[in-house]
Amino acid sequence: MKLPPIAIFCSSESWGGLEMNTARLALWLHERGHSITLFGLWESPLALQAKTDRIPYRVTKRNMRYFDLVGAYAVSKELGRLHIRFLILVDNRDLDFGGLVKLVSGNRIRLIYQQHMRLGITKKDPVHTLRFRQLDAWITLLPYMKEEILSKTRFPKERIHLIPLGLDVEILRSRLPSKEQAREELNLPSDGTIIGILGRLDPQKGQHLLIEALHKLNRKGEKYSLLIMGETTLHEGEDYRKKLQDLVSTLGLESLIFFRGYQKDVASFFAAIDLFVLGSYEETYGMVTIEAMLCGTPVVGSNAGGTAELLGNGSYGWLYQPKDPVDMAATIYRALGDPPKLKQVAIQAQLYAVSAFSHTDECIKIEVVLHSLA
Repeated sequence: MKLPPIAIFCSSESWGGLEMNTARLALWLHERGHSITLFGLWESPLALQAKTDRIPYRVTKRNMRYFDLVGAYAVSKELGRLHIRFLILVDNRDLDFGGLVKLVSGNRIRLIYQQHMRLGITKKDPVHTLRFRQLDAWITLLPYMKEEILSKTRFPKERIHLIPLGLDVEILRSRLPSKEQAREELNLPSDGTIIGILGRLDPQKGQHLLIEALHKLNRKGEKYSLLIMGETTLHEGEDYRKKLQDLVSTLGLESLIFFRGYQKDVASFFAAIDLFVLGSYEETYGMVTIEAMLCGTPVVGSNAGGTAELLGNGSYGWLYQPKDPVDMAATIYRALGDPPKLKQVAIQAQLYAVSAFSHTDECIKIEVVLHSLA
């Protein structure tokens, strides 16, 4: 059954995992025949992506975090004009504003929060309890995140829905080139073992830790290379890029480490490498981890945040202690040192990821939630 019109609201100016996943969800729901409208800022990266995907987009001002009644009334009026019944929020900064929109609309809309970040501190105080009470449904991504909601808020358990973020499995896998083609495309050595790390160049992403780990491995007599793919955030992080390059030079690794810029299509990256390492201090829900699993690339990740759950607590990859380049190096050595197990774990991880992280399943489960609220 077709759902009433849906709006997705995101006031972020950035272009990271949250915004990319929001754009994907809007496109997938649109492709499934639903009436979707994105609300966001003028000429934000999300607005530009919506234009590319031909998703209806309505410009809203950057809302004041608290008590922005004027802005809430303007959005409520637009929702009414478009006959929108569901408003999905994706950024916790917008929760108070979304509650006001629902209030000034006379509770005509149903308010859904798709959580992308961890809760952090306990939020059982009256202000947070009142804010969360406006939500008709809370969508969270992993079991540990659901447990956090139950332990750190007073939100009703029956309104919490566990729905992992998905990826278009078939499109990603259909784009996979051969290892030889991928390495040629990225101008990498055709032979030898290459480790890869993918993501924004940022200290929290841990690229420096992996460079240190590679140095330790090569001092043991191994000759691994490293592919670092990603860019700094616009107008940010240039100092960190220079620190990485200085570290490479100091350790004498210039011939073994390759920097490549951001690419929208990540299939060549995963096809080119022999092992993917997630160096982040902590990831709430690492989409790159899922992409690696879907591509059949073995994964080493930090034992923190959502990574451990995505990797089945070690069943679908290898885990090391966060921020510890020594343990990271030892874990990489253990993974690459057992080729039969490396291949077996990668196959098991791929089968699991295909069954657990399909974008079709994500959309169907969200549709079930919305139908229950209609």
